[in-house]
Amino acid sequence: MDISQAFAALNGRFVDTVNSHDTIGWVALFAEDAILVPAGQEIVTGRKGIEEWAEVATTVWNHLEIQQGLCRSDGNVAWESGTWTGNINVPDERTMDIGGNFLLIAQQEGSTLRIKAHSWSVNPTTPRPTAA
Repeated sequence: MDISQAFAALNGRFVDTVNSHDTIGWVALFAEDAILVPAGQEIVTGRKGIEEWAEVATTVWNHLEIQQGLCRSDGNVAWESGTWTGNINVPDERTMDIGGNFLLIAQQEGSTLRIKAHSWSVNPTTPRPTAA
């Protein structure tokens, strides 16, 4: 499996866990010493810290899609950039379409790519009322 296919598989698991609000499954994609750099928030380190952050973050998502961009590898370290779009819940029973760019660094652990570092930008649009 080449690096593009490996990231496509990782992206598929990432999207599936976010869209199903599976915090434990999402966190399992990360290495024990991973670092998360959420847009506009404090840096989160380690799988335990990421799990605490994700317990709140995964509840707001209605839908996520990832558009894979450039993928490269050097030995057992790989990186990917791309774009993402999604829809989240916001206050007052509204939702918001959002999207942005991302950079993900992964390391091969056995036959699995584990996320070592992940950062993204957010480009919000106007919130919209939730259909009743």
